[in-house]
Amino acid sequence: MRRRPRESYPVESVTLDIDEEVTALRGPGPAGRVLLLEDRDDFRQVLHDHLVFRSYEVTSVRSGVEGLREIMKGAFDLIICDMMMPQVGGEMFYWAVTRVRPATARRFIFFTGHKNNPAMEFFFQRVNATVLIKPFKLAALDSAIHGVLLKLR
Repeated sequence: MRRRPRESYPVESVTLDIDEEVTALRGPGPAGRVLLLEDRDDFRQVLHDHLVFRSYEVTSVRSGVEGLREIMKGAFDLIICDMMMPQVGGEMFYWAVTRVRPATARRFIFFTGHKNNPAMEFFFQRVNATVLIKPFKLAALDSAIHGVLLKLR
């Protein structure tokens, strides 16, 4: 009796290219507090681990609602935020946070997989946002963080 071949189902996966720069030794001590918002567990974990490796104290959440709870508990040096999340997306999260903590407006880095979305583009231009388009290299995240921190000086 012949065996029937197993059917394969497409599996959605996330990939990030890791440059050799990412493996460089991290500096001593904490680099700052980061709030990371991403609804996809796998992608959030990769970003979380990278930031911890870079000596950041990272609070990771799945949604804008959880992010707002964390913002109410205390300040963050950086907020790295996905634009497309259930309930409270990136834009709504930004407006809610900056209403409560106006100084955080310059501390955001947004990322999205929705390139060329006119509504998002308008928002990014309006707030002069730092934006990463998925998929992105971790070195691009490091560069964006460096750029935002330079603007804060």
